[in-house]
Amino acid sequence: MACTSVTAYQKQCSKGISGGVAHLFIVGFGDLNIISGTTDVFAYASGTTVVNNINLASGKKFLECGILKESVSFKGTAKRDSSTGAFANETETTIVISNISETAKQYVEGLLSQPVAIIIQLRSGNYIVSGLNGFTELTEVDEQTGVKNADMQGYTLKFTGVQDSLTATVDSTYVQTVITRN
Repeated sequence: MACTSVTAYQKQCSKGISGGVAHLFIVGFGDLNIISGTTDVFAYASGTTVVNNINLASGKKFLECGILKESVSFKGTAKRDSSTGAFANETETTIVISNISETAKQYVEGLLSQPVAIIIQLRSGNYIVSGLNGFTELTEVDEQTGVKNADMQGYTLKFTGVQDSLTATVDSTYVQTVITRN
C-alpha cells in the first residue's frame, strides 16, 4: 500500500496560545438536516478539513451556554486499532452549570434526552466542533452544593462521543451565521 508523504509542520510564531475555552454553543442533533446529495449534516471547505457548512433546520442555531470561567474542558483521545486499522477519536466535553434551580434543572434534563452537537470557541479564537455525526450525548451529571461560601453550587455535565477523525475546526467567519450569543 502506498502511503502519502509526511509534510513539514512549522511552529506558529506568537506570544503563546492560552489554553481553555472562551465560549460554548450547543444544538440538539435533531435540529440538523442531511445536506442534499450527501449522508452528512456538515461539509468541509474544498480541499480542507475546516467545516464551512452545517445544515441547521429552519430557525435553529447553536445556542450559547453560559459558562463559568475556567470550568469547561474538551479532550479528544484518538486511537488506532493496529489489528483492524480502525481509527476512533473518543471525545469528552465537561461544562459546569451554576446554581441548582428549576431553570438549570430543566436545561440539564433537556440535554439528557438527545444527542447534541457542540461548537467550542477556544481562548485562541479558533472554533472546534464535535457531535456532527450524532454520537455525542450527555452521559454524566454531577449535582453539588459545596460546603463553603466560595464553593460551586450546580451541575457538572459530561458529554462523551466518538468520531472517525480528529476534531474538526470551523471557519471563524462562517460560525457567526450558525450561533446565537447571549
